[in-house]
Amino acid sequence: MAAPKKRVVTPAPRKRAKAPPAAPRFAVIHLLSDSTGNLGQHMLTAFLTQFPADAFDVRRHNFLSTPALVGQEMTRVGERPGMVFHALVSPESKAKVVAACEKAGLPACDLTGNFVEFITRHSGVAPKADVRLIHDISEAYHKRIKALEFTLEHDDGLGLETLEEADVVLVGVSRTSKTPTSIFLAQQGLKAANVSLARSVAPPAQLLALKKRSVVGLLIDPMRLSEIRTSRQRSWDMSDTGYNTLDAVQEEVEWSRKLFKSRGWPTIDVTSRAVEETAGKIVELLRIRNEGIGIK
Repeated sequence: MAAPKKRVVTPAPRKRAKAPPAAPRFAVIHLLSDSTGNLGQHMLTAFLTQFPADAFDVRRHNFLSTPALVGQEMTRVGERPGMVFHALVSPESKAKVVAACEKAGLPACDLTGNFVEFITRHSGVAPKADVRLIHDISEAYHKRIKALEFTLEHDDGLGLETLEEADVVLVGVSRTSKTPTSIFLAQQGLKAANVSLARSVAPPAQLLALKKRSVVGLLIDPMRLSEIRTSRQRSWDMSDTGYNTLDAVQEEVEWSRKLFKSRGWPTIDVTSRAVEETAGKIVELLRIRNEGIGIK
């Protein structure tokens, strides 16, 4: 008698677990502020340097000084959905943003809350949550205004008779970012002057009489400087001159380098530096804080 055949049982196919829905992707960034928006803008700009230049459409919403205004603006945000960053002082305004974003399914990031909470937690001091204090007309504010006035009056060799009153004097050949760097320093409360140098003209006596700790020489790669000057010449429909040709520029930069060394002035190469970085290096070089000048 033949043995009975074994019954083969085929297992039922396993059901694949459904993948969770992909999180939405946004190319729009909304930045909310209860004041000028400068703080949030600076922070966000720093973050976005790590991403492609045209990756995001940033939309600013400033002067949202009350929770009611925040609520109204969040309605506009919903018309163009995106990531929401906010730099708001009022806890009620922060709560408005969180609630609106949760309802609309939008991601939200508080740019200031964690830092304020950190200070409170480790100091025991409670914040006032008063947006008016951000731009208070204080002594530091008046100091910045006076510094700006001084810098404008001592730009490009002006005001030599009072040059010794400067906290810092920037020197260098033409087109080495002296003026924008001076203005940036002035916005921090430093009286910054600048003097342009040229091989064919002796440096001003007032400059040479200064204490060397207050002077900083700015240097730049000759090829880059030649490119900058050539572009400027072209914009004026001017032909090449000793001002922009590479050989002449190399000699001029080398002359300035020797001058700085002979005077004992510290130097900074601005070739690949943003104005903000150059200013930071200047503060570090001169150890301005230790000299009692202070930055606000």
